[in-house]
Formats: sequence, C-alpha cells, structure tokens
Amino acid sequence: MTATRTQVGECRQCRSFCDKMVEPRGCVELGCRYLYSFVDRLTGAQYVGCMQEVYGAEVELSAVLEQGGFGGVKMTGEPLPHCQFSVEQAYEGDGESYGCVNRRFFDCSDRGPEGLRAFDLRDVRDGLI
Repeated sequence: MTATRTQVGECRQCRSFCDKMVEPRGCVELGCRYLYSFVDRLTGAQYVGCMQEVYGAEVELSAVLEQGGFGGVKMTGEPLPHCQFSVEQAYEGDGESYGCVNRRFFDCSDRGPEGLRAFDLRDVRDGLI
C-alpha cells in the first residue's frame, strides 16, 4: 500500500478510510470554553466555531440547536480531552485490508497541557518516555 498524506482528523492506514467527526452541539451542551460565537450583521444569524480549531467550520447556532442536531463536522485539528467525537468509516468491507491497524486513532489526545495521562503507567523518572 502506498503512503497517503493525511490530516489530523483522518486515518488512511487501511481501506476503511476513517474520519473523526465533532458534533458542535456537544460543544454547546458542555459549555466548552473554546467555543466562540458571532452574529452576522447582514442576516442576524448567530454562528459558532472553535477557538482551538478542532474543527474549522463556523456553523449556524440555530441549526446546531434544532431537534436532531446539525450533525458532525470533520475534525481538522487536535482534539482536546473533553471533545466529543465519533469516528466514521468511508468504506466497510471484509478481510485483512479493512481491519483497523491504528486503534489509537479512536482515543482522545494525551498531548498538550490539557492531555489525559491518567492511564500512562510508564515511569517518567527513569527516562522511559
């Protein structure tokens, strides 16, 4: 298999082609401190987005809050530990070539100042990291 350039929110290591999806409704419900909003002066519509650029879209707030929700937008940046995301597969199939070889793709980030390291059993003092 040839190497394929990927973005942060996608995995192309098998033939399933997985993408991480963030639902902005979850950001609103959590009261995420990185959620920003603005009002379009021409239309009066209010939009929300992510200051940490976990996703790059600015979505109309009324669509996000509608019954059933807006749905997910593709993750374009590193997720924060509290980000609610799901993984969607572009292709389903049987056989070895569709088997996941990147299980950490389904995990939240453990990097950065807000990263979760609660289950990291490695001993930092011994220089094992």
